[in-house]
Amino acid sequence: MEEIVENSDKTMNKVIRQLKDREVPSIKKIAEQVKEEVTDYKVYVPMGMALRTQGMKDRHWEAVSNKVGFEVKPYPGFTFQHCIDMELVKWSDDIVDIGERAGKEYIIETQLKEMKDKWVEQEFRLKDFKTSGTYTTLGFDDAQAILDEHMTLAQTMQFSPFKGPFLEEIEDWNKQLLYVSNVMEEWTKTQASWMYLQPIFDSPDIMKQLPGEAKKFKAVDKKWREIQAGTKANPNVLAACTRDNMTVYESFVQCNFMLDAVQKGLKEYLEAKRSVFARFYFLADTDLLEILSQTKEVENVRPHLRKVFENMTDLHFEIDKTITKMMSAEKEVIPLMKPLDPKDKKVEDWMGEVEQMMYDTVRNVLHYSITDYKEMESRPEWIKKHPGQCVLNGSQVHWTQELEQAIAEKGSEGCKEYLKFLDKQLLDTVDLVRQKLSKLQSYTLGALIVIDVHAKDVIATLVDHRVDDPTAFEWISQLRYYWENDDCRVKCIQTDFPYGYEYLGNTQRLVITPLTDKCYMTLMGALKLDLGGAPAGPAGTGKTESTKDLAKALAKQCVVFNCSDGMDYIMIGKFFKGLCAAGAWCCFDEFNRINIEVLSVIAQQLL
Repeated sequence: MEEIVENSDKTMNKVIRQLKDREVPSIKKIAEQVKEEVTDYKVYVPMGMALRTQGMKDRHWEAVSNKVGFEVKPYPGFTFQHCIDMELVKWSDDIVDIGERAGKEYIIETQLKEMKDKWVEQEFRLKDFKTSGTYTTLGFDDAQAILDEHMTLAQTMQFSPFKGPFLEEIEDWNKQLLYVSNVMEEWTKTQASWMYLQPIFDSPDIMKQLPGEAKKFKAVDKKWREIQAGTKANPNVLAACTRDNMTVYESFVQCNFMLDAVQKGLKEYLEAKRSVFARFYFLADTDLLEILSQTKEVENVRPHLRKVFENMTDLHFEIDKTITKMMSAEKEVIPLMKPLDPKDKKVEDWMGEVEQMMYDTVRNVLHYSITDYKEMESRPEWIKKHPGQCVLNGSQVHWTQELEQAIAEKGSEGCKEYLKFLDKQLLDTVDLVRQKLSKLQSYTLGALIVIDVHAKDVIATLVDHRVDDPTAFEWISQLRYYWENDDCRVKCIQTDFPYGYEYLGNTQRLVITPLTDKCYMTLMGALKLDLGGAPAGPAGTGKTESTKDLAKALAKQCVVFNCSDGMDYIMIGKFFKGLCAAGAWCCFDEFNRINIEVLSVIAQQLL
């Protein structure tokens, strides 16, 4: 078998050698002939490529005819052989230039067509706006993205050396795109302002209070509805922006001018309301407008109370709409000293009356709790009888008075005796916790035990230092409460601060550590010097909570605000105006996030 395979391989190799010897000369000859023909034909290729360029139009064939001196024009049956026969190769370079120009012009022509075709299918989407009976427009972002791309392309075309045949069309298209861009810019501004103002001027109360602005908005609203109805009928972007003989842009410019005037009037109106009731400065414009747009329905102010008061979350309205009670978030109810009648009054006026009545009521119940303390047989019964805020501050008034009396009578020995008394008092309070209590009483006891434990710790420190003088630093460095000249005062070292009488409800209190005491001393010292405080430290260590707790100790409204780099001096200025007018405190968290340029202006505002 192996011998047969070997003989067949030898025979095959012999045949291949014979074939090669016979064919090699003919292959060489053919290759040389082909090379010669290709070389001869090569000179025609650039001309052929140029003449068959896709963009060759009549004007280009005319240009070729002008170059060669006789007419060259394609007709049915016209082939490249005809071009060769006409010896057009003599003008090959000129024909190539014409072909290149035709190709570049064809690219511009194609791009123009593609751009216009793209806009045929580009449409706005319309959405019902609440119950207004008209629409808002969606799809500006998509249209703007295409518009930016096409405007760049159209401007590039204007600088092209091959724009000649399409110069007028390119310029007209560029103008149209620029017009559409301007229309869309004004359209979005109008829509944003209209959406903001429409619900406001939908209120009869606002229209009555701002007749001039209401008239202007009504004119804009009428035009807006006409434009949106036209857009609904033909939502194509180009058609919607260029309808009515190119007057859409002018309409939107006029609308924006009138809307700016309306917003300016609205801003002045809100400023006037805030100047009467300063706590409105802490409300967003939308919240304030919601209150002002329902002046006849006085009860509709209730959801916004917590935003302007520290812990007054509700008011009790009688059937005749008079206000008789205030309530905290914990559902603690405090009867007002006198009923308030908000009917036929401006909301800022009767809200001011509520604020003053809150102060008077808190002062009255606090004074009653202090005087009642001595008359009650047991402290636990007194605790259960009075509101949480009065229990905390009333007990601190008596703690201050009793300690100073003990020192005055028996010196350091008086401190020791009073410490034992506080131990027993604290145990009585703990026994009270074990009894059946209401939810509000549990809240009060939780906060009171925190205060009592700190009070006992302070006395223990005085005993350790053998304090026998009520002016010793260990004592005057604490927050001390006094009822003097028919008013509650809070003292700390040299600072003598009036109690704020803000209604705090029945909230929890912060556990007071030695570091908290230092914060209180520093911040109270800053108050004495008319300065601000800036507690510093790592995140989560209690800077904000300590500031808020000091505000609770002094019964002051404390507005906590988180700063960001988006804040400007106008916003901060408005805040400062509200703080000054309301006498409130503010805790600006992350103050360093504000841009340095804005901080420099804020420094001037503070000064």
